[in-house]
Amino acid sequence: MLKLNPYKIGFRTLKTAVGITLGVILAKWMGLDNYASSAVLIVLCIKHTKMHSVQAIVSRFVSCLLILLFGSLVFSLLGQNALVLGLIVLLFIPITVMLKVQEGVVTSCVILLHVFNASAINLHLIINEILLLSVGLGIAFIMNLIMPSFDKTLGNLKKEIETGFKEIFKSYSHACTNYHNDLTVSFEKLQLDIRKAKSIAFKDVKNHFVRNENSYYHYFDMRQEQLELLRRIQPLIHQITVDDPLISDISNLMAEIGNNVNSNDYTALRLHSLYEIRLTLDELPLPSSHQSLRSRASMMQILNELEEYLNIKSHFGSLKLHSEI
Repeated sequence: MLKLNPYKIGFRTLKTAVGITLGVILAKWMGLDNYASSAVLIVLCIKHTKMHSVQAIVSRFVSCLLILLFGSLVFSLLGQNALVLGLIVLLFIPITVMLKVQEGVVTSCVILLHVFNASAINLHLIINEILLLSVGLGIAFIMNLIMPSFDKTLGNLKKEIETGFKEIFKSYSHACTNYHNDLTVSFEKLQLDIRKAKSIAFKDVKNHFVRNENSYYHYFDMRQEQLELLRRIQPLIHQITVDDPLISDISNLMAEIGNNVNSNDYTALRLHSLYEIRLTLDELPLPSSHQSLRSRASMMQILNELEEYLNIKSHFGSLKLHSEI
């Protein structure tokens, strides 16, 4: 059975509709021939980010200008017929690839057809097409300057991810003191949230002309590294099968880290607590059984993973937004 997607008008769709309306009205008001074609230019140049928009506009302007001059010359020499039209396209597309402006091939064909259908190839035609390009690409550029802010979305994702980390540490802390219970922690949703957040943060970079990085992106990248460490801790907790003097200390440390996931000021204190546990470890007697030895080894490895977790956060520092720098 055919399943329809929910009806939704997105921000890009709204910009496209408004841009087409303004472009056609302006081109008609200027008295341009083929004024409706400005809508095609606008549709093809409305992009998800400002940087992609600029790249698309530049590519289309260069390719359209080339095809206008090239087509006008060839049609004037060989005549305006279908064979010459095909020959121009055959020669022109490789040129756009060489100049890395192949994104503008479709819009170039629109301009080429204007020249093909023109009653006379003259200066008036060339000026008309250049003005048509200017209107279409100009309106598209103005529309793409209006982009939604991702700060609120990224801030909400940050809170969700930090809540997920807190829940994991809470489960780990509980499992250390109740090692006879099965520990089941799911990382899938948290992993998907981090990937989604990194994708949005990267898109936010492309919405600025003078910014080439995003603190949110580095923050979520750091969380992705830390999440991998938390994955490695889970099987180690499963290997704790006997009571050990270190268990309560490690449990308390995990609870402290979980309670301060979003804090930048307590990382050094948590590292200090971790080093104190290691000093305590040096004073403990050696395990007397195979199970005790395996449990102790697992706890030592957990401390190593927690140290790496805290070091990653320490190297990152605090989340500084572009507006705050």
